[in-house]
Amino acid sequence: MKRQQTKNYRIPKTKIRKILVPMDGSKPSFRALSAAINLSKFTNSKIVVLHVLPTDISSLSIIELMKPLSSIQSIGYEEKLKKIGQKIIDAASIRCKHNKINFSSKIVKGNPGYDTIKFAHNKKNSVDLIVMGSRGEGHAEEILLGSVSYHVVHKSKIPVMMIK
Repeated sequence: MKRQQTKNYRIPKTKIRKILVPMDGSKPSFRALSAAINLSKFTNSKIVVLHVLPTDISSLSIIELMKPLSSIQSIGYEEKLKKIGQKIIDAASIRCKHNKINFSSKIVKGNPGYDTIKFAHNKKNSVDLIVMGSRGEGHAEEILLGSVSYHVVHKSKIPVMMIK
């Protein structure tokens, strides 16, 4: 009778030191932040919140696109987006400080899906895990191309945790 070989199913331990949480201000993105805070308490890791200011109209929320055309004029609109982004970052900062979590943030301009991946894959940022909401504010491109979360899940070389 042949002796069966035993396979080694041991999983090597990986340390989670930095968690990236892309936020757009939606309820799912704040639920993702809450999950990241909870995970950070157990792993003693740092949370980095990333907010991407959309540069093209296809990245804007459907609600914003339905407003009168005067609201999408470029005059003052970029400043409005920066203020909204800073409010999101401030709210995330308050939640992390309240829970005694090491926190940093970054606001970048570009395409939310592409720039989230670009930030996460940058070796200088050393991100170990991406925690994000499964749905955001509802983008116009979602109808044709797929959502930001879909893009991140399929393009990321780093583990991604989706929160509903």
